[in-house]
Amino acid sequence: MHSIAQPLVLPNLSQEQHASLSTDASLFSLHKAFGAVPDPRSRHGQRYDLPYLLTCLVAALLCNCSSLEAVGEWCRDQRLLLHRLFGPRDFYTPTGSLYRRLLPRLSVGHLELVLATWVRASRPTTDEEAVALDGKTLRGAATGEHKGPHLLAFCTHETQETLLQVRVSEKTNEIPIAQDLLPCFSMQPRVYTADALHTHASFMSVVHALSGFCVLTVKGNQPTLYADLATYFNDPHTVIAPSARIRAVDAHRGRTEVRLLEVTTALNDYLAPGWPLIRQVARLTRTVTVRKTGKVTQEVVYLITDLTVEQANPQRLLDLNRGHWSIENSLHYVRDVSFGEDRSRVHTGSAPQFLAALRNLAITLIHRTGSSQIAASRRHFASHPRKAFALLLQRRPAQQ
Repeated sequence: MHSIAQPLVLPNLSQEQHASLSTDASLFSLHKAFGAVPDPRSRHGQRYDLPYLLTCLVAALLCNCSSLEAVGEWCRDQRLLLHRLFGPRDFYTPTGSLYRRLLPRLSVGHLELVLATWVRASRPTTDEEAVALDGKTLRGAATGEHKGPHLLAFCTHETQETLLQVRVSEKTNEIPIAQDLLPCFSMQPRVYTADALHTHASFMSVVHALSGFCVLTVKGNQPTLYADLATYFNDPHTVIAPSARIRAVDAHRGRTEVRLLEVTTALNDYLAPGWPLIRQVARLTRTVTVRKTGKVTQEVVYLITDLTVEQANPQRLLDLNRGHWSIENSLHYVRDVSFGEDRSRVHTGSAPQFLAALRNLAITLIHRTGSSQIAASRRHFASHPRKAFALLLQRRPAQQ
């Protein structure tokens, strides 16, 4: 294992908090789960309890508010609904300035751990959905002295839920953090996909120890492996059986994309000294044609996996690759465009990561309603705020 210890990234909950979040059905309400986030404020003069503040903040994000100022205005407009939902209290309407002062003081590590525990506890008990490792820099949170925080997330391919997210320190990178956090997931035959940064034999070994599998991209950071794959697939004498190749065509937004995946096991023994777990390698060729102009672009990437032919045929490998890139593209796009993440000027302390975690939660909750249209769903919730609160206040028993 690497020297970066997991507790430096995710703090420990108390035994009582962890047991409650994991087993107490009443805490499948997110409003009550927020009670496990430590509140650094003095009780003297405190107008709002922390679970109330976080519940209002997430509800406002669901209802198409993208800035803290908009959240404060929305809370003021929803005063009557807040009174009906939360009962008599002296104060109902936190302001944007209150959130701006409070968020940097909160423990974002505890929030991420609470959200990760709640999301996983409310997923199917036999959860084996593929997971993509996805890194993102919060550019809007950059200052003259510091870059924007870089976050590493573990997201499910099909349901597009964020299982875990952590900040990557400027003194390190995603590689050791990912390998230290993988043991947080239970030992299941789950497939993990990642970009070329994580293409290391040690990553495959960690996943293998968890009874999982990998599909990894090969680029220039592994020059020897890349050269071996390029030499093999570019050799005119190389023959790929028809059953080991697949071609898929997509037409959307004025473009036609053709993906050709060619798979082989012929290099397994040759690569074994450095990559003993490899069971298949592949070449993926993407050809994109802009129908209006006729412009054609082509990209070639190589893949390695420890999935056997019986476990993953070419169609399965192509689906896993598409699932990975859909997470990287769609999740970034949604947070930047729909939630205005890169336009946000909140950059004090851990507040940017705190808001990013709550945006991930809002996206997860929208997907759980059965909708993949994030912007449309937020507009719908804006007209029906009670439905947004229902996602946060109702108990959500674990799925079977």
